[in-house]
Amino acid sequence: MDWRKIRTFYNVSGFKSFSEAARVLDKSQSTLSRDILTLEKDLGFKLFLRNTDGIKLTSKGTNLLNIAKEFDQKVRNT
Repeated sequence: MDWRKIRTFYNVSGFKSFSEAARVLDKSQSTLSRDILTLEKDLGFKLFLRNTDGIKLTSKGTNLLNIAKEFDQKVRNT
């Protein structure tokens, strides 16, 4: 697992869709989707529920987001 993929997850988690995240983050939707799918495979669980209305964090995704936020804050404060 690499930090870049967790950072991608961290950034995408605030959006309702991969396409919106891709537009705002100035990356391709396929790149974001591939990174998230790889991270999910590495972790062994889904981070997002995907449907026609967009994306929503799973409970494990919410847990990872909280860990990522805490880590990001600690890194920025050192």
